Amino acid sequence: MTEEREEGVVEENESPEEAVDETAPTTEQPEGAVSEEEAVEPPEPEEVLATAVEFMEGLLEAMGLEGEIDSSIDDGTAFLDVRGEELGLLIGRRGQTLEALQELCRTAVQRRLRSRVRLLVDVEGYRARRRASLADYARAMAERAKRRGTEIELEPMNAYERKIVHDAVAEVDGAASFSEGEEPNRKVVVRGE
Repeated sequence: MTEEREEGVVEENESPEEAVDETAPTTEQPEGAVSEEEAVEPPEPEEVLATAVEFMEGLLEAMGLEGEIDSSIDDGTAFLDVRGEELGLLIGRRGQTLEALQELCRTAVQRRLRSRVRLLVDVEGYRARRRASLADYARAMAERAKRRGTEIELEPMNAYERKIVHDAVAEVDGAASFSEGEEPNRKVVVRGE
């Protein structure tokens, strides 16, 4: 006689210890996650860079895009800059797609190397242009806030951009800045003193 087994039900010939409730939560880590016991020495920046370039080449190919990848290492951080025709799609509105692309690349590299990595991805030098533009804007807002003796609230930004603003405002005597709010709507407030 064949009996169909239901989840969590103990069959006649089975002890309760052998019964498996397939709906019960497991304590296993997601595939590719690094546990404390498995953690290894941090990889060399050159290894991070090579792995990131390999991943990015595969991603571009899978997306049907052509581009060259310039790579370098600066102060222990691996940098990739993807260059080519019609790559605006990888930047997205205000760099949002670029942020996602960087996170995807960093996650893939961390899983492969089983360690945290320092990696920055750029497309067509967008970050460098955005950095210069944002720093100029922040200094102008700092001067305005200082002249008026008020606070100026800027639009929400990611952590990378907020740091650029804080650094630029710090260059202006008589102005200060601080961040407020919750992600993803955290913003910088520039104050004239």
